Amino acid sequence: MEHPSDSSKPDILHYQRDRRLNDVSGLAVGLQLTHSNGGRVYLGISATDIGLYFDGEFVLHYDLEGRLTKVVHVNEYWRRGLSNRALYARKPEAEVGGGLQRMLLNEAETEGVITRAHDWTRLVHEDLQSGKAVIEFGKPDVETARQQLEPVLARAAAFDVAAARASAQRFTEIYGRVAVLPSDQYNALVLQATSGCGFSACLFCELYNGVRYHVKTLEEFKQHVNEAVAFHGEGLRARRMVYLGEANALQAPQRLLVDQLHYLNEVFEFASSSEKHVPASWWLGSPKRFEGIASFLDVFTGETRTAMDFTELRRLGLRRVYIGMESGCDALLQWLRKPARRESIQQTVRILKEADIRVGVIILLGAGGLQFYKSHVQETIASLNTMGLGQGDYIYFSPLVVYPGGPYDERVQKSGIQCLTPVQIKGQELEIRAGLQFDPVCGRPYLAHYELDAFIY
Repeated sequence: MEHPSDSSKPDILHYQRDRRLNDVSGLAVGLQLTHSNGGRVYLGISATDIGLYFDGEFVLHYDLEGRLTKVVHVNEYWRRGLSNRALYARKPEAEVGGGLQRMLLNEAETEGVITRAHDWTRLVHEDLQSGKAVIEFGKPDVETARQQLEPVLARAAAFDVAAARASAQRFTEIYGRVAVLPSDQYNALVLQATSGCGFSACLFCELYNGVRYHVKTLEEFKQHVNEAVAFHGEGLRARRMVYLGEANALQAPQRLLVDQLHYLNEVFEFASSSEKHVPASWWLGSPKRFEGIASFLDVFTGETRTAMDFTELRRLGLRRVYIGMESGCDALLQWLRKPARRESIQQTVRILKEADIRVGVIILLGAGGLQFYKSHVQETIASLNTMGLGQGDYIYFSPLVVYPGGPYDERVQKSGIQCLTPVQIKGQELEIRAGLQFDPVCGRPYLAHYELDAFIY
């Protein structure tokens, strides 16, 4: 039933302290009601998801297929991936140190979050369907809001633990798993042109252990793309880029890559290659439009590509390439069993820049411990400063993850390497940052963190 209050001055729940939910332009449709437990909730649909805002207490977010994506509480945050892995983050009070604490949840904890979200969402849906809910406000009006909200809300209300498990099983059938992405690509549509890693022998990396490296044929890739698109469904409206996986999709032969990108251009629409800045309004909320394609690249396996080769790939949508440089110190790279050397990495970056492709360079913090500390800092700074990185590029700082009993751990033990403490790792990052110099005409690249233990997809 509808509340007979003065609709000219509705008491709308707040999005922020001084901003009401009906004033949030991104929420094109909204419906506020009082549910049978006596609380109030604002249901809002944006271009990418549906949110249930519970009277300032917490917010539940579902994608437009009705899959739970995140839960937001005061100073707390739960994010669930399509793989059904979940990450919990909280901001401790300043009195106890502040900052940000994160942890991956185990299966039982994840399912507990899903169950609690399901209970609340089902309650709201059932109250709305049965007429128990008191409707207070509708944007643009109550009838329009109900028509657009109810189908999505029904899907979200059906998303319980069983549905989450079934969805995750389908995800596994299509992807196997997604090992890692740069943080600016967390909301990309991942499409796997390869599986595993073509080298998979770096001392520090265990992301692809046990995964056989395989380059998909064009027909295999087409089938994978079609299955992935069907699985994501309306959830594609939240995806900004296409990420060509897995560890080194750009290792494939140029002709095959060109054919794969041609197919992606048949399925999707990419922003014009002449666009320097693509406004979010162009792709946001579209299941077919994407800003471009991104991918990892090593510089020591596969074909050696020229600027002309990369220019051809750029015309087909390739916009950003990420390189695991790790260090500018050749001695450390050799110690890490990474075949690339500083000069080859620098040359690859120059070729990519010549082809007008933006670059993300990943630096491994803490690698080689105290023994390599100074040379790692000094030579990494020197190398980065020669690359011509500028606005739109990324430099990522990735803290070393030591897997107990793994190859890196074993070599450290045998070599007597003294590992860095978290404070020393932070200090190493600050030293590298302080030494970087950029051309003011080209602008500054983004400097960001790349943390393996905070990734879910």
